[in-house]
Order: sequence, then C-alpha cells, then structure tokens
Amino acid sequence: MLDRVVDLDAHVVVANRQEVPISHVGSSVEALDRFELRKGQNALLLDSLRHVPGLYLRNNGSQGTVFGITVRGVSSNSPTVLLNGIDTSNASNGEIMNPGNILVSSMSRVEVLKGAQSSLYGADTLTGVISISSLDAEEQPGGRLILGYGSFDTLQYGIGHSGSQGKLSWSVDATRYDSEGYSAQDPEFGPEWADDDAHESTNLLAVFKYEFSENAGMSWASYYVDAEAEFDPGVPPIWGAPSSVNLSQSKELYSRLAVAFRPASNWKSSMGAGYSDVDYRSYAGSDYVADGDRYTIDWVNRIELGEHWNLLAGAEREIEDNRTDVGDRDNTSVYVENLIRPSESLDLTLGLRHDDNSAYGSETTYRGTVSYRIEDTDARIRGSFGTSFQAPTFFQLFNALYGNTALKPESGEAWDLGFEKSIAEGRAFLSATLFGNDIEDKIGWNGVYENISRYESEGIETQMRFLASESLHVTAAHTYSKGEEDGTLEALRVPRNIYSLNLFWRALDDRLGINLSGQHVTSQFSDGQAREDGEKQAGYTVFDLGLDYELSERQSIWARIGNVFDEEYVEVSGFQTPGANLMVGARMTF
Repeated sequence: MLDRVVDLDAHVVVANRQEVPISHVGSSVEALDRFELRKGQNALLLDSLRHVPGLYLRNNGSQGTVFGITVRGVSSNSPTVLLNGIDTSNASNGEIMNPGNILVSSMSRVEVLKGAQSSLYGADTLTGVISISSLDAEEQPGGRLILGYGSFDTLQYGIGHSGSQGKLSWSVDATRYDSEGYSAQDPEFGPEWADDDAHESTNLLAVFKYEFSENAGMSWASYYVDAEAEFDPGVPPIWGAPSSVNLSQSKELYSRLAVAFRPASNWKSSMGAGYSDVDYRSYAGSDYVADGDRYTIDWVNRIELGEHWNLLAGAEREIEDNRTDVGDRDNTSVYVENLIRPSESLDLTLGLRHDDNSAYGSETTYRGTVSYRIEDTDARIRGSFGTSFQAPTFFQLFNALYGNTALKPESGEAWDLGFEKSIAEGRAFLSATLFGNDIEDKIGWNGVYENISRYESEGIETQMRFLASESLHVTAAHTYSKGEEDGTLEALRVPRNIYSLNLFWRALDDRLGINLSGQHVTSQFSDGQAREDGEKQAGYTVFDLGLDYELSERQSIWARIGNVFDEEYVEVSGFQTPGANLMVGARMTF
C-alpha cells in the first residue's frame, strides 16, 4: 500500500508538452493513474471523470448520445480532448469525443489541465485540456482479457496485448460495450418514449514504437470508434409527430505517425503527421450530419539552454475539410514557451503563440505560471494567468441559412491561484484553488449566429486526501462555482456546489478492494425556459460501489453497483437517469 497519498516526484506532460514534476507545475492539473481510473470498476471513461474537482459531467439523454461538461463554471465551452496526443474533436461541428464511448479497460492515465491553454494548444482550449493515454508495453506487458455483464442486458468485453521484440514495442486493444439501456425520457409521454434506449460502442486501439537508437525512434498510434445510440423523440409538446427512428451513429478514426530524434545532446526534436475522420449522424424527424476530416503536421523542439532554462518551441499546420456544409479552412501556428527555474524553490513559465486561420483571421495568446515551494514545510503556492480562444464551427460560419462568415472567435482570460500542503509525514494532502474566467464575444443565436454576449465565472476548488491507515484511503473534494451571462443572468447547468467523497479500503490480505464513491450536486437552472420561470432543477446525491477480488496474480473478479440507494434524479431537465444497477465480471492477464 502507498505510504504517501501524493507522489511528489510524479510527472505530468500535458501542462508543458513535456515531462515536468507535478510539484513544479504552476497550472492547475489533476492526474488520474491506472489505479484511480479503475478503482470504481467503471466501464466508461465518462464515469471515471465525474469526481475530478472543477468538472461537472452529465448525459443529455441516454448513454452514448450527447453529453455535456461544465468546467469551472463554464458550461458551454468544452476542453480540448487528446488521445495519445491526437485531437479528437469533430472537424465539422467542433464537438469533442464523447467519453461515454471510451472504455476504461484499455486506458492507463488521464491528465486534466484547467484554465486557458491556447498558448500551447491553440483554439478551443478556453477551459483546458483533457489528455488521455492508452496502455503501453512497459506498464502492462502480456495479454489481458475483461468480461462483464449486468443490468439492462449490458455486456462488456475486451482483449488486448502489449509487448516488445528487440527494438519494436506494441500495445493493441479491442473492446466492446453493448447495452439494451433504459428509457431516457418519461415512458408516460407515449409509446415512442416507452422503449429502452440501446447503446453500443466498439473501440480498436493500436500503438507501435520502434527505436532506431538511443537518440532516434518513431511511433504510430491509431484509434477507431464505432458507436450507436438510441434516443427518445424529445420532451412534449414537439413539432409534428414523433419519428419512428431516433438513432445516432458515430464512426471515428484518429491516427498519428511521429519521429523523434536528438540533433544535439541538449536538443530533443519530434515531427508528426496526423489524420482524423469523424462521421456523426443523427436520425430523427430531420437528419443531422456532421462529417469532417482533419490533417495535421507538427514540429516540436525541447532545448536545454542552461541548467535553469528550458525552451519549448514548435510549429503546426492544420487543414480541416468539412464534408457536411460548404467550406474548409486551414491554420498555421507557431509557439514558444520558456521554463525557468531561478532557484530550487521557484519555477516560472512564460509562453506565447500565434495562430493564423483562413476562416476567422489571426489570434495571439499567452500564458504565465508560477510554482513556489516553501522550504521545509511540504507546502507550495502556484498560480497561472492565460488567454485563449474558441473558434466558430463550420456550421456557425458557413451554413447557408444560419451561418455568419463575419463571426469572430470567442476570446477568454483565465486565472487561478492555489495553495497545497502535505501533513502527517505525507499521509494527508490539502489543496485549495481560487479561479476565474472572463469570456468575450460569446457566440449566440439571434436568427443567425452572432457574437452577442459575455460570460464570467469564478469559484474555488478544495481537496483533501488522507491515508487513514495502511488499508484505508479517503478523498474528499468540493467545488464552488458561479457563472453569469452578461453580468446578470445566472448561467445554465452550473451547480453552485459539487461535493464528492471517495473511500477505498483494502481487506483480506489486500486481495479485496472496496471503493465507495458519492457525489452531491446542488440545484441549477437546466434550460432557458426554466431560468425564465425561475425554476431550478433539484439537486441530488448519488453513491456507487466498486469491488475487486484477486483470485491470483493473474485473475480477479469484480462488481459495480451504480446508484446504490436507487436515487431518483435528473442531470439534465427532461431526461431520466438509471436507478440502482449491477455489473459483475472478471479480468485475466496472460
């Protein structure tokens, strides 16, 4: 069992696009390793992210359909989601990959970087970046199998293998999730709403690496998702008769080839080429299609200019092809970031980026961070300030009926200031982070799309981790956030308070793991009509229980009870959530 609740020597990559000790990072970042992702026995990544401070995730309907995410009080701007370094957004409509279609069993780590991050990652990072990494040959060599079955005739299974032979290493996984589901809306609305809403998702993932020498190598990563989900016609009354077919389908392919080399002993360089093809279709009363391709090339350089100064510099070229509406666009960007350590206790970063886009013009963004470790106290102060922007989508720019080619990107500023401290010889960890966001030229609807509003949010995140004993690990977190539109309207889908609690206990000679997680979400306005009427959606409390028992070093059985106390609640107005449900299964390595 761990003797500290926080590994001060752990590294994160997403905050600076290179490995940096987490205790030296000034930005606010959360890292979920393989243990944290799987201790709740969740099948889907969406559920493993729910307890990250500052995030509020919800299903806007049945599993696998539209989902929503609020980050630090900003409900209408999603973070950029990277999988093995590949941007997984739909080039046509800008929607990020649905984590309700990603199976946890083939993933090893998630890093959540909060705040404005365009100086490193370009457009669509007003609220941050979620970086997902799959399993690799070093972390889990050999084969693996997973099988699970449970409520709603849900079946989960997968097979994978990681290994190496000489200079070649690989990791491949094939996973499947298939569920008859539950009715996402009230069956009393009518027969079209009474049927269960099925969801299925197939994931194929492959990563290959080849080392030519100690100073040169290449890698290829690819990820394919084929997902389908049924949904109900909508909350009555609706226009016209309900459609007999209410189905969404998504076929997604992401791939990247990269080479890395050392031009000099103090200089690491990498070049990559990526491709994504996302075809999303929704069939209801009228069909909706969002089909787009993205081609990218990039060059990243990491140079040690001295003992206390590292330089990161890069260039990117991106071409987006919209196959749904008229229009395509390209973007060229250059960026630089300085990582400076004036003393053993102080780390500073200062970054700048320039993007030149053929559709909406040029944007220059910047970010600065500070991390100061207070000597002999196991405490530090950290903070960041940055600018960012959200690009208008192809539909918003070029649609023949509603588009507006004069749209400007949304621009934002974000800041945070945090304090953290380890106590009790590292067995307890406390942190608190103040944050704020200010977004201008918010894109809204006024017959056509226009830049019409301003959005602000502020709040605080607090977290406590405590190793109560060698077998009991306790985590508690609270996020308070307040979001406002134009300084007067309370923002939609921004609960003021989210509380979470997680208890993990090892028993029976560490062979049995028991994980109890709970979350309380306070009331919120869920839609525009409710806000106009002053009617808030009720808050709720949900508990989940995960169990894992090791039969041997290579075999284990597991179970998950979702919504243990059968709470009746809604995450989005008009949509139901599952009652108490059970999944059981087994894992094996070979």
